[in-house]
Amino acid sequence: MWMLSTKMLPPVGVLIPIYLIFRDVGLLDTKTGLVIVLTLINLPIIVWMLYTYFKEIPGEILEASRMDGASLRDEIIHVLTPMAVPGIASTLLLNVILAWNEAFWTLNLTAAKAAPLTAFIASYSSPEGLFYAKLSAASTMAIAPILILGWFSQKQLVRGLTFGAVK
Repeated sequence: MWMLSTKMLPPVGVLIPIYLIFRDVGLLDTKTGLVIVLTLINLPIIVWMLYTYFKEIPGEILEASRMDGASLRDEIIHVLTPMAVPGIASTLLLNVILAWNEAFWTLNLTAAKAAPLTAFIASYSSPEGLFYAKLSAASTMAIAPILILGWFSQKQLVRGLTFGAVK
């Protein structure tokens, strides 16, 4: 529950410390810094989802693998990971979707070198007014990849998200 409670903190509350840390370390306006921030803001959801998936795997299967002489490494690689593939895949897809939709951090921590599509879309809102045609085209470009990814992986996403829901 503590991991999920960190998601409740408004991003504005930690913007200045993160901005100053990134500026001092040299991660400001870099793709590496953006990946680090987007991964860390989605980490509570990732941990929560993966914990649920791995908790649902029956302990008897792990006991059987130990009886067959499997080491801890073999259990993780050959038993746990294949059984949790739907959960890992749905967690990965959800993380990609959440990172793709994140505009606050990308607008505040990037300028020119690592600016993603959200910064490009925000550039069409200027003091002269809104450029609706360009804004619509850029928004369609931003939505299309996630829409296509979600459409092709819909079965896997639903299967993974409902894996731990029924007892």
